[in-house]
Amino acid sequence: MKTLSILITLLTIPVIISAQEIFHPADTNQDNKLSKQEFDTYNQAWQNKQTWNNSNKIKMDDVTRAGYLFSFGEDYYFDGNEIENLQWKSKRGIITNSIGMNFVYIFPGTFIMGSPSDEPGRDSDETQHEVTLTKGYFIQTTEVTQGQWKTIMGNNPSHFSACGDNCPVENITWNDAQNFIEKLNQKEKTDKYRLPTEAEWEYAARAGSTAALPNGQMIETGCGYDENMDEMGWYCGNTDNTQPVAQKRPNDRWIFDMHGNVWEFCQDWFGEYPVDSVVDPVGPGSGQYRVLRGGSWRSPGANSSRSASRHSISSKSVYDNVGLRLV
Repeated sequence: MKTLSILITLLTIPVIISAQEIFHPADTNQDNKLSKQEFDTYNQAWQNKQTWNNSNKIKMDDVTRAGYLFSFGEDYYFDGNEIENLQWKSKRGIITNSIGMNFVYIFPGTFIMGSPSDEPGRDSDETQHEVTLTKGYFIQTTEVTQGQWKTIMGNNPSHFSACGDNCPVENITWNDAQNFIEKLNQKEKTDKYRLPTEAEWEYAARAGSTAALPNGQMIETGCGYDENMDEMGWYCGNTDNTQPVAQKRPNDRWIFDMHGNVWEFCQDWFGEYPVDSVVDPVGPGSGQYRVLRGGSWRSPGANSSRSASRHSISSKSVYDNVGLRLV
């Protein structure tokens, strides 16, 4: 640790306080930045069973956080007011709005959208094609919660309202989601909030992975136990209703519940994929149904929660396993 002085302005009166700078345990040279070598060494130490079983075992959450910090390649800082494991933050990575919605930055890039023909549980509408996103964007780290919805809309339509304010809002239409976005934009004095495009959603969900899930392949595509799916989200194999957000493992972009809990609206009309490479796709110009992504607690099976899995819904339909996440 090293001591630093922080200038705080409180009621316009400057006060100098002394604080302790706490480095992430993977940051061996204590420079507030994680190199690839530091992350790889820390990750390997976590995977070593001897290290895992001893009294100084490395927490999986700390490894995940190290991956998040390394992925941004920017300086990080320690926030002592944050909950454990979220205290180390990228100086660019996460922003929070006035009602407590957290958003993480996703860098531009190119990826293969869709699924390979041999992926268990795949559907024929998941044709693989190359997608390039030329603009970075912020995506919400969790699904919109009931508490956030109530703050903006003044009501809670959720079937599982007893689950609490930290559970995802559901029982809403795509049109309801648009009304929420309009009012949120008004409150925040911006026009930036919207639903993600289908391509933005999958790019963020994959977090660099080409497997069915960001933490690996899926073996059980029904409601039986699947180790990777159980680690990433809530599905018919481990729950029979919605659950509070951010209880399962985040992906390497520090995004929670992209797989399971509730389906998530996308902005696009549902349509067939192209076979050629595309840049910044926004889906068909018109259609009958909107895109849903992510699967839910009531999915037909774990296969619906794969990164490539697609579903569609009428703009006026309401289900207790459908919610939203914003960009």
